[in-house]
Amino acid sequence: MAPRLPRRQFLAAAGAATVAPFLARRAPAFLQEAGPGRPEKLRLACIGTANRAGDNIAEVRHEQIAALCDVDRGFLARAQGEFPEARAYADFRALLADADALDLDGIVVATPDHIHAAATALALGKGIPVYCEKPLTHTMEEARAIVALARKAGVPTQMGTQIHATENYRRVVELVRAGAIGRVTAVDCWVTKSWGDGRLTPGAVAPETLDWTLWQGPVPEAPFIEGIHPANWRRYWNYGTGTLGDMACHIMDLPVWALELTGLRAMKMQVQAEGPPVDAVGCPGWLEATWSIPDTAVGGPLVLRWFDGGRQSPFVKEIGAKDGQDYHQRFSVCFQGTDGALLANYDELLLWPQGRFEGFVPPARTIAPSPGHHREWLDAIREGKPNAPLCNFEYASRLTRIVLLGNVAYRAGVPIEFDFCDHQIDSDRTLEHLLSAPRREGWALPSTA
Repeated sequence: MAPRLPRRQFLAAAGAATVAPFLARRAPAFLQEAGPGRPEKLRLACIGTANRAGDNIAEVRHEQIAALCDVDRGFLARAQGEFPEARAYADFRALLADADALDLDGIVVATPDHIHAAATALALGKGIPVYCEKPLTHTMEEARAIVALARKAGVPTQMGTQIHATENYRRVVELVRAGAIGRVTAVDCWVTKSWGDGRLTPGAVAPETLDWTLWQGPVPEAPFIEGIHPANWRRYWNYGTGTLGDMACHIMDLPVWALELTGLRAMKMQVQAEGPPVDAVGCPGWLEATWSIPDTAVGGPLVLRWFDGGRQSPFVKEIGAKDGQDYHQRFSVCFQGTDGALLANYDELLLWPQGRFEGFVPPARTIAPSPGHHREWLDAIREGKPNAPLCNFEYASRLTRIVLLGNVAYRAGVPIEFDFCDHQIDSDRTLEHLLSAPRREGWALPSTA
């Protein structure tokens, strides 16, 4: 085995001038060795271990799981059984305090929405690459802070919108950008599920295995709610973002990507939403939201619409009736252009009307296949390419904020005009409290200055 080299010697030998800035500040563990003995596995920590977090662990288990963290000791014990050499933590703050000793190359954050920003911010502050589940953050203000911290850290990041890596999404983006249906004027997105109608349950007692205070993280202390753990937290404003926040990061990702709505250029939009009467505790059982964008990077105005909880797109309902098809069950996105429509889901697409597109020749493939959503991030760490993952936090922050604006407009009860350049509600500055949430003492995010 080749002798271990100090990090500075290895970087010099590798050609430090070609190494990304984040490597010069903090080298991943694998860069601490060279030659035939160079380790092949990255050292990762996983914050959250069950349900979706368990799925993420399965995607990175071929690396070295160096640490596990979960506020439910039952879930943590089960994960420890799979990775007995990993150090176990209940509090991610303790884990990150040990980051140097753990010699971490990356952290996977898969917790309830309200924890995303706190865990991610601490990791970025230590120069550690982060993979964080969607939505990137719980609030608009957190999303703004996280992208600033990511820029400062200069490390590989990726939001867990794994559908972004599919071949079908790539083909749809290519069709839209090639003008297959002309200029896109509107896009309807929908999902039939509902994460709404959360209710308080006075007198409920947290499971014996759960540290309820720690589970709440930055959210002000509140009584336990029956059934909220491990999955129903999505129904509550304090911890989740409802159906829109859960699913739109997957579904609206397609038009946001295809129409380049996440660029650094300034963008303004009017957003309005309707649903059942606003509840201070629970997210709505159904929601319709509209984003009116006067000008986009690809040219011209755009109307983006969202439907959930059984609500349906009038346009999709109309063309489905003409074709004798239930397109709402079959698809989840419909691009409407000057020369036709394009319906899509995760793995299928349809150009409409079908007769007009008989013999249609698809455009040349311009978007390279993904090695896998998690693999994009892992490869970026190995190769020192911070911006290589396609759902890096620069992209993910804008996507998340576009999505969350729908919830902001719904809770405001009036249409809002939002300016991404100034990150403010131009139409009514008194509504800006909806862009953030109260934080418990000791849980402030790091400064982005």
